[in-house]
Amino acid sequence: MNARRLSLLAPLLLATTTEAAPRHEVSAGLSTMFQMGTFRPSPNFMLVEVAGLRTVAEEGPLSALQFGGGLRVGWPSAQQQLPLEGFLRVQLGAKLGFWQPAGGLELGLTGFNQRLYTPVLPDNQLEPLEDETLGPAYGSFTMSPARFQVGRFQLSALQLHLGTGLKTPGSSVRVQLGLVSIGGWL
Repeated sequence: MNARRLSLLAPLLLATTTEAAPRHEVSAGLSTMFQMGTFRPSPNFMLVEVAGLRTVAEEGPLSALQFGGGLRVGWPSAQQQLPLEGFLRVQLGAKLGFWQPAGGLELGLTGFNQRLYTPVLPDNQLEPLEDETLGPAYGSFTMSPARFQVGRFQLSALQLHLGTGLKTPGSSVRVQLGLVSIGGWL
């Protein structure tokens, strides 16, 4: 074959051997979180997910695998500091027309491990015990059964996150309910 024929076939060969580029979605949402520990209940938080990012391969064997991450901030309250949370997420998703449910795992660092104080035991006896069981890292299983894709936009409601702190797994239970999330493909 001469060089001219190869140059005409090159775009065809490249088109069949390379996969489509992944899509990136930016989203924002609102959720609520409850956390139950071994000693004292924590306050309930209203969370705003201010920077959610999700990457999805369009075609190929990894098209169901989704990677994401983001930052959540707690609803301003009477606290002196504004609690923040950063997370990374891996999910498997399905594409059933415009319905695109997903489920997976999330790991993160949180500033929401605060406790409400009760007069059962003196504070100086409970704080060291709580510090031993609570840490900033958490892990959770996530489910997004009501997620829909309409054109370039994604709408999700009633997401469920069930997790625990990673310092002493099982010492606290974390339940997060995503009320609504809206995103768009870049």
